[in-house]
Amino acid sequence: MIKVKSEFEKMIKDIESQLVRDVYKLKLISTSAPYLLIGIDTLNMHRQLYIDLGKQQWEEEQIRSLPIWRGLSIKFEYFERIGPLKDHYFIILNQESEESLEIFEAVLQSLIDHITYMEQNDNLFGVIYRVLDQWRSFFSKGGYKRLNDEKQQGLFGELYYIQKWMQHFPNQPPLLIEDWEGPTSGRVDFRSSRCGVEIKTCSEKLRKEIKISNEKQLKLTNTVRDLYLYVCFIEINQTVGKTLQGIVDEIREALLGSSQRLFLKFNDLLLEMGFKDDEYTDKLFFVHEEKTYHVIDDFPRISDELLPIGISHVSYYIDLTHCNEFECSSDKVFNL
Repeated sequence: MIKVKSEFEKMIKDIESQLVRDVYKLKLISTSAPYLLIGIDTLNMHRQLYIDLGKQQWEEEQIRSLPIWRGLSIKFEYFERIGPLKDHYFIILNQESEESLEIFEAVLQSLIDHITYMEQNDNLFGVIYRVLDQWRSFFSKGGYKRLNDEKQQGLFGELYYIQKWMQHFPNQPPLLIEDWEGPTSGRVDFRSSRCGVEIKTCSEKLRKEIKISNEKQLKLTNTVRDLYLYVCFIEINQTVGKTLQGIVDEIREALLGSSQRLFLKFNDLLLEMGFKDDEYTDKLFFVHEEKTYHVIDDFPRISDELLPIGISHVSYYIDLTHCNEFECSSDKVFNL
């Protein structure tokens, strides 16, 4: 896997060691079609990504349609010779703001990953457009905002479930990633054609309570006829457990070894959720107990049918000490 941040750091060390600097420094990072190069403008240290288009330029309409935003510029250029290539066109993405370095590198990493792991039926323009459009949409919603403690804990629970599922089925493609609806504000966190699994975390040592977001979250419908609660009892500390970044990296590594498509899907969902790499390394989550509950008709919950007309968006807590009769084997939630 190409790690663009590390590649830029190596280039900067080389630049700083030079007595006489070139205006531009280029490095070839992929020789698979299409060729990829990264560059640094040594006058302002702005980063660049060069994507090989071959010997034919794109249509003007395609060029104009590519999404851009403040801090990013795109240009197309013909080179008689660049690296090992002769007479090739390139699309060049340029960093335009010193303040957005980390974000620009994240955009480039996303582009490089999607281009590197393109499938046979993908075309380069479509891949580049989709990635840039996804980032433009992300920025239009406010961009990165640090997840609060509750969201961090909730995300860890969902990631913990993904990792446990992959450990249960090490020889199967991790299609569970396609069922993950938590980052896209789905009603339940994981939903397949057969059932749904809602992940809950509890960090209270004395009170075993979980929060239900609204009156529809535990509702049984034609699309979710079978529903389970998978509850992780978590201890947050500074010595034992895993960080959010740590469990994300472990899942990424496992996905890369089994499905590059699902690796990309996983990263896209993390972006949708607002997860920013290297920002969540300050606390450790340790799961000391797991329990599974089958949500059937008698399960204690509030439903919209029971609420007076005009009342909605009701959040509430369930005391799990009163739910023992609904407890079931955890195997149920791993056999979606």
